[in-house]
Amino acid sequence: MISLGLHGPHRNRPSHAGMPGPRAGGVGGVAILAALTLTAGATPASALAPLDAGTTTASAAVTDRPSASPTQERRKRTGNLIRNGSAEKTKGAPSDFTKVAIKGWKVTGTDQFTAATYAPKAPDPQAYGIRLAKNSPGPGGRRNKYFTGAYHTSSAETGRATQTIDLAKQRSLIKQGARFDLVGWLGGYAGNEDRMKVTVKWLNAKGRKAGRPARLKPVTLQDRDILTPGSPGDEVTLLAKRTASGTVPRKARKARVTVQAVGASGVRAAYADKLSLKLRS
Repeated sequence: MISLGLHGPHRNRPSHAGMPGPRAGGVGGVAILAALTLTAGATPASALAPLDAGTTTASAAVTDRPSASPTQERRKRTGNLIRNGSAEKTKGAPSDFTKVAIKGWKVTGTDQFTAATYAPKAPDPQAYGIRLAKNSPGPGGRRNKYFTGAYHTSSAETGRATQTIDLAKQRSLIKQGARFDLVGWLGGYAGNEDRMKVTVKWLNAKGRKAGRPARLKPVTLQDRDILTPGSPGDEVTLLAKRTASGTVPRKARKARVTVQAVGASGVRAAYADKLSLKLRS
């Protein structure tokens, strides 16, 4: 195990200079990686339980109704309402030393928020000091980019991006008691305190708050301590799935999505990917 003392000055500075060799006990690490990495239709729910903590689900009333045809059922579900929820659409080529504009998202002048490119596959993705890589524990089917609080050279302590979704086309569904499903893969760098929050604030026709916001629980430093829980010093750079569901307020006409990086010193090691908001009957 690597002691914290060896990394004290650098806990908030992800290393890009090279990758450590495979850690001792690699067989156990591979087993953990297999349990934590999501592949479509192949990961048992129990294996992801530690990373899915914080899922919130509101109860729904059950009523007797005629079976809907496939066409009717499709009309009662939306696709992903979040635009560019995986940060793939950007202006410019994301790198560790540049800030790019992310299509669909608004970043104020005082905030730092950008997209980054996954590092190539790492020989040991659980080694301390490894950047977020293509094979880091996280979602299957990931593409090339992800959200991050700031580019590498920034020391900004705030990082926030927002987008407002017009729910006019979903008004009838909302009046009938629509449900929402909010999903995101959140995470951070190894032993760094940085973490990402996702909030959806419902707004009425006048732009005022309607009902309670929906939130995804951040993936904290403690959540990333998966190799030897309770023994700091070997936390893993990863993304973990967070979900929330409930009823859309009937007066909601817009949804304002905020992705916020939070950190103790800088926010460049807070990550998010594959953000999704869907409505259903």
